[in-house]
Amino acid sequence: MGMPMSSSLESPSDPRTLTIGRAGARLDRLPTGPFHRRVLLVAVVAFVFEIGDQSATGLVAASLTTHLDTSLTGIAFAVSAMYLGLLVGSLVAGQAGDRYGRRSTLAWGMAATALFSALAALSPNITTLVILRFLTGIGLGAIYIGIVVYLTELFPARRRGLSLAVGVAIGTIGSVLLTVLARVVVPMGENGWRIVYAVGLLGLLAVPACRRLPESPRWLLARGRADEAESVLERIEEETTAKVGPLPEPETSDAAASAHEARRQPTSALFGSTLLRSTVMLMIVWICYSAVQQVTTTWTPTILVLRGFTQAEALSLTSLIVLGSLAGSIAAIFIADRLPRRAGLVAFTLIAAVAALCFGFVTNLALLIAAGFAIYFFSGGASPLINAYMAEEFPTDLRARGSSVAFSTGRLTNVIAPFTIAAVLASLGYHAIAIGTFTAWALIAVAVLVLGRRRSRKADMVEEI
Repeated sequence: MGMPMSSSLESPSDPRTLTIGRAGARLDRLPTGPFHRRVLLVAVVAFVFEIGDQSATGLVAASLTTHLDTSLTGIAFAVSAMYLGLLVGSLVAGQAGDRYGRRSTLAWGMAATALFSALAALSPNITTLVILRFLTGIGLGAIYIGIVVYLTELFPARRRGLSLAVGVAIGTIGSVLLTVLARVVVPMGENGWRIVYAVGLLGLLAVPACRRLPESPRWLLARGRADEAESVLERIEEETTAKVGPLPEPETSDAAASAHEARRQPTSALFGSTLLRSTVMLMIVWICYSAVQQVTTTWTPTILVLRGFTQAEALSLTSLIVLGSLAGSIAAIFIADRLPRRAGLVAFTLIAAVAALCFGFVTNLALLIAAGFAIYFFSGGASPLINAYMAEEFPTDLRARGSSVAFSTGRLTNVIAPFTIAAVLASLGYHAIAIGTFTAWALIAVAVLVLGRRRSRKADMVEEI
């Protein structure tokens, strides 16, 4: 027999009986429609700026040493400042997201990133640039927490990984385009690097779209605003029904959900008996992933220069191998909701570990390009899996805070890593960096295998915890 069908008017509509579990079931039954496409479009734009901006300083590093009269240490300060801002921004966004809403967190993150990125383009010296990169990082942290949590709570469970994969895949184009832009404008003269930062101002165009998004019904219910949650659900259902016809009946088990949603949990609950294992596992994952991502996205051109390539050659090679990130993110679209998160993460990170080792030791140009492409490919593919895995591990009332604690731990690594990487490159060379990145990728796989919980493709922990 076919699944019973209902219209939006036949859905549970009494706000007094609405629970997070029921709201989730009503969202989960929805087919992909105009509402989801609008949300995904905003997510894509957010990821374009969030992913692209993080690579900006690495792309102009060689130019900065000349035109701002700084050294690799100065570049390290600029990179660290951005990641320190990401740490602060993600922690603030975690608290703000759980208290003031997912939508507002995303909107102010986009605005701050655009404003301070553009101001960074006017920096007269490295000190000013360091300060403005810190402020830009605060906005980037808010964008990340805002969009990952929002997508997790608004998209059906069966499409949650897909939505993040699509967002990251298309968002990766931002990094690719910025790399191409840098290849064109940086060699043009002393102000070429400023253009790379200035394009961030375009992010202001997305702020109105962020403000027009509906607030998450799950968050509204967690804050006791059932009437507003019901209103948002009805609007989404009515729009979907008008497009695709009657909706299937929601399937839910309220017993488990209602037992948890009546109480608001303190941040310390992340380290309690129920969530400690997930929190520790995700902190390890983000510490290691952030370190290898910084080597990949920020230091690849510098490493290639140290290997004997000219600045122009290094940027050209980086422009080529960075396409692997886009290809990996696209591949994740097709597997994100077909493989268990745990198995996918382990496979992607182990292959990335081998590729990282090869990139540091091969001497053949074709093999070097292939290894670099593979690093970007499996790194890009792992990103949406990590993002979905993280957000699904925490209950609604702790989702933004839990995500921010795990994510910000990685950002702390990124604050320290530039100086460590610069020192290792100067004293031990790029071979040591290859061994370090191999180890970090392998540690991710071990942490997920040992501490990660087995879950189905549907990854329905959003309602079960």
